[in-house]
Amino acid sequence: MDMHGEERESQGIVNKLWGMADRYYIHATLLAAILLWIAIIGAMIFDIQIPKAGEEAALGAGGGAVAIPQGQLQPDVVITLYGGELPGGKFGFGLSPDELFTPGPEIRVKQGQVIELRFVNVGELRHGVAIVQSVEKSNPVILFNALVGPPNNPIPPGSEGSVVFVASQPGEFYYQCPVPNHGPKGMWGKFIVEP
Repeated sequence: MDMHGEERESQGIVNKLWGMADRYYIHATLLAAILLWIAIIGAMIFDIQIPKAGEEAALGAGGGAVAIPQGQLQPDVVITLYGGELPGGKFGFGLSPDELFTPGPEIRVKQGQVIELRFVNVGELRHGVAIVQSVEKSNPVILFNALVGPPNNPIPPGSEGSVVFVASQPGEFYYQCPVPNHGPKGMWGKFIVEP
């Protein structure tokens, strides 16, 4: 086979590939779009969060700090927080349903303790609670996998939920409502893990 024959053959292969791309472009695009939507819906259903660049994963899912299915470990400490709305468009937390504050009460636990965090929504809007690295408008970094009422499925008014987790890392952290803008409107408090 001469040089011109090889060149014609490779050009024929390229033309066939372009022909296939033209023929199946719509199918491939639709398949990619469907797979992307499945991934997005799955992330919402299972509340998968992508860490922000530069954040430590040691306090979240990657650091061995996992939420524990209830009944597997007996909690050393049970914390019940009540949350809801306050006058003036603010939100707050409290240790009783009649006394909500902004910021909420300071909570102190010891490193290594098994904590059961209960949240009771005494407000008229959907709320939740999460242990976080810092108070954010939306998508706070959840620590210890401690989340009750994720942003896409918060606790309805008059309902409650709970999570059991190990306070595996000492430090000064926060708890906040993970619903967008609820934390900055006062629905937060300090969560301190003592060594």
